[in-house]
Amino acid sequence: MAHGSPQNGGSHDLRAATASLITGCWSTQVIHAAVALGIPDRFGPGPTSSAEIARAAGTHPRATFRLLRAMATLGLCSDLGDSRFELTEAGRFLRSDSAHSLVALARHWGTRTWTALAHLTETVMSGAHWANGGREGFLSMAQRPQEAAILNRSMVEQTLQMADAIADAYDFSGLHRVLDVGGGYGALLSVLLRRYPHLQGATADLAYMEAEATAFLKSSGIAERARFIPTDFFDSVSPGADCYLLKYIIHDWDDADCVTILRNIRAAASAATVLIIERIVPEHITSTPAAGNVICGDINMMVATGGLERTESEYRQLLQTAGLELTRVIATRSPFSIIEARSGAPAR
Repeated sequence: MAHGSPQNGGSHDLRAATASLITGCWSTQVIHAAVALGIPDRFGPGPTSSAEIARAAGTHPRATFRLLRAMATLGLCSDLGDSRFELTEAGRFLRSDSAHSLVALARHWGTRTWTALAHLTETVMSGAHWANGGREGFLSMAQRPQEAAILNRSMVEQTLQMADAIADAYDFSGLHRVLDVGGGYGALLSVLLRRYPHLQGATADLAYMEAEATAFLKSSGIAERARFIPTDFFDSVSPGADCYLLKYIIHDWDDADCVTILRNIRAAASAATVLIIERIVPEHITSTPAAGNVICGDINMMVATGGLERTESEYRQLLQTAGLELTRVIATRSPFSIIEARSGAPAR
């Protein structure tokens, strides 16, 4: 069978599939607009008219109807006719009161990540991340409070969805004090301390997060056993813990910056355990959802922060350079793995 003509069934299907990849970005902004306007929160318990939703949201009636129709094509609501719509099970994840809400993720991808990815061509040309990435991008985020809030809430949301998988995969019972380095508000720490009542812990991150992190730890019911430590991990990391966590941290940075962070942890950690929680790039990439998940992250890191997702061998080399020894890699029931390390040979 010939494959060159678009009229050929197989080639036509492949062309259509490729075209859908090109135009797929529209769904990001449909979802972001819906979440930014609070549209999913305006639905009643049953069918709701687009006019009712528009009145509640303060939006243009006809434009709201068209946005709802777009959501219906994405399977986020059902079009029941007569301008009436009902949220689907998938669409309920876009409500702010959902136990597994994706609101913060939608805001993150519709704003900061969307803007960063628009610079991908320039990044591939130069190898440099966009202007608001890297150390300066993170350190200056206190001057961009709305962006900071969206990013940090997204990290909480994403972390809480996989924290149980981390707690299930690793035995923390022999540990006593955990320091979550770059832990933001302390989402992972909150799950671990609830799971292990004997644990004490702290989340260590930039000083501007302290009020929100303290409030989060209090609302999580662990404030008596957890605290926030203002930290710039490029300068130093607090000593005294027997476990140092780095979740979604190492992939943010290039090798040189990672070695600086890891050496500071090694200096603080002494004989402590270091746990790096990241997605691991397969040594050989295939066209599968799992590979797409990690490579999506890799492209995002390349342009947004200057970091990268790594293979197991790359993590091993990185740790060795910082004077740490990779002891084992533990798979979890999430896309993330736990890379366990301890002090090894002198740093190079």
